[in-house]
Amino acid sequence: MFRPGDKASKPRLPNAPRAKGLYIGAPACFALELACQHVADAFREKDHFGGMYVVGSVLERPDWRDVDIRFMMADDQFRQEFPNAGPIEHNRWEFDPKWLLLTTSISVFLSKASGLPVDFQFQPQSHANSRHHGRRNAIGLRFATE
Repeated sequence: MFRPGDKASKPRLPNAPRAKGLYIGAPACFALELACQHVADAFREKDHFGGMYVVGSVLERPDWRDVDIRFMMADDQFRQEFPNAGPIEHNRWEFDPKWLLLTTSISVFLSKASGLPVDFQFQPQSHANSRHHGRRNAIGLRFATE
């Protein structure tokens, strides 16, 4: 039951829209999760931070344009994967041919697998953490069996 001052839950007006954690329908969301597991498995390295996250408007409102997915890599892993992308501090990787090919190919793969318009990008961890402070929902996770 809601009590005044309780921040865990607030009363909702009778016809007010319910806030959601993710504005994607269940079947498409499940298909996207499955497809992201394959991408994560291909790029996740045992000794490096690397994770895929849903970010952006699909976490905030029902009128989203596309599903933003970011694969955030440790800076050294990003440099290793994209050695010709230039210094991370200069944000020139969006012109690197390998980055462009992988980003657009994976966007198409995820879009076809899920039926959703997907904007996929690799990002170095320092860039993501310094420039983007919105919510992130992990996707493409595998759970350990032991």
